[in-house]
Amino acid sequence: MSEMVRSLERTFATTAGAIAAAQPAALEAATPCDGWTVRDVANHVVGSLHIFARTVEGRFDPAEVRSDAPDPDHLGDDPAAAYRDAAARCLASFDRPGVLDREYDFVSGPTPGSVIATIALQESLIHGWDIAQGAGVGYEPDPEAVEVVAAFNVEQPDDDVRRRGMFGPPQPMPPGASDFEVLLGRLGRRPSGSVGT
Repeated sequence: MSEMVRSLERTFATTAGAIAAAQPAALEAATPCDGWTVRDVANHVVGSLHIFARTVEGRFDPAEVRSDAPDPDHLGDDPAAAYRDAAARCLASFDRPGVLDREYDFVSGPTPGSVIATIALQESLIHGWDIAQGAGVGYEPDPEAVEVVAAFNVEQPDDDVRRRGMFGPPQPMPPGASDFEVLLGRLGRRPSGSVGT
């Protein structure tokens, strides 16, 4: 198992724990993602993990990632189980020999598996925190995942990415902010009273 897959495994477990800890009523609570409930965010992440898995299985469908395409219900009656199933599929897909080194058809064209895995890590890490914030449960990010995602976002997302709603405006962090708080700020969130998507 590669370091990337180990990092995915730890972050998936943390996010799975946040979803499992959410009380049923909390699924309708607001999150730092503007206009999205806890259930909305969890549903988006589960759908995204299936897309990442299908991509490295050679079955990427551009229609799935159109910005105007609504997310179908991926959660059913058991959001925690739906997330665990999607995470397990994603891990199995990325853990196959050579997957991280090959290129695949993806949103912006041919993309290395390692980049797709990093995007999967970012989705679960950041949205896991969004879910925990909305549900009012604890969230302890994996330090290595934070380091990988921060390196991936050394430069703040460009204006076009922000205009498409993927991230809110960058938020300044006070001196002494943790590496994870700095990353959250770069991606448009505040550790308290957050904004963004």
